Amino acid sequence: MTGVLVTRPEPGAAETEAALKTLGYRPVMAPLLTIQPVPGPPLDLTGFDAVAVTSANGLRELAARSAERALPLYAVGERTAALARELGFREVYAAGGDVISLSRLLSGRGPRVLHLSGEDVAGELSPADVVVTRITVYRAVPVDDLPDAAVTALRDGQVAYVALFSPRTASVFVRLAQKAGLSAPTGGLTALCISAAVARAAQGFGFGETRVAVQPDAASLLALLPAVKGS
Repeated sequence: MTGVLVTRPEPGAAETEAALKTLGYRPVMAPLLTIQPVPGPPLDLTGFDAVAVTSANGLRELAARSAERALPLYAVGERTAALARELGFREVYAAGGDVISLSRLLSGRGPRVLHLSGEDVAGELSPADVVVTRITVYRAVPVDDLPDAAVTALRDGQVAYVALFSPRTASVFVRLAQKAGLSAPTGGLTALCISAAVARAAQGFGFGETRVAVQPDAASLLALLPAVKGS
């Protein structure tokens, strides 16, 4: 069974693990980031016309720190929007999966929007005619080393693919792989990247092939894998 190294942190890693098994692949789990809430008081949404979230992590922090569910919520993509509806938000809009499409969706929807994000962002929201206030509600902390199982799998050629879900994760993978003395195997290792920005961040490892998802979501990333007969 072909192995896929999964670098995605929780929450989300378990979902990807299950999806890979369904597709007929053997997941090798190696979450490279730990998501930690940034401590703070309950969120005061007074004076804001809408809330924007660029990840499910930001959305979960919003739900945990505010009982408000009626304010319009703009999500970076459909998966995050679906989670928002599950959490009880009543007016939810989904962008196309990145900061650019979310900025377009927010244009003219102000005048004041609260953006809940992590410490590291792919880009600032810049909608037309809207003042955006960004609050950091979580951080992604990198692990110190690749898990032993991941090092063994990479060194022994037990995986053919590495799934990379963010530029930060990709850069951490490259750094920790180099720290472990790993290099891309002669036969080639394929990087599955959720976006072009992730592919750029992964260049330092020397992947034999790099594939980029057509949409920046987990389903599109997994669609880069060839079908397994009988799965």
